[in-house]
Amino acid sequence: MSANLSESSDLRERIRLIRQLVAMRLEFMFKPELSTLADGERRKTLLALEAITDYECWGRMRELYGLSFEEACAVWIRVIDGLLPPTPASG
Repeated sequence: MSANLSESSDLRERIRLIRQLVAMRLEFMFKPELSTLADGERRKTLLALEAITDYECWGRMRELYGLSFEEACAVWIRVIDGLLPPTPASG
């Protein structure tokens, strides 16, 4: 997909929008954990989350490395847990 980016500004814009929406969803999903971080650290953590949970990462784990669905999910959970601070206690 990346090879076609230079050929189409429309494709480039669609990919940018999709990545922005994915980042917004991750920010929403992990809002309690991310809220405990300073702005700069929150942004870096969000960028790392987006990078490790993209389609290419999933494809590499499943196709290139032959991980089962469950194994790939376990890898994501382990990495995400390592990136995020503990969930703050509600109350």
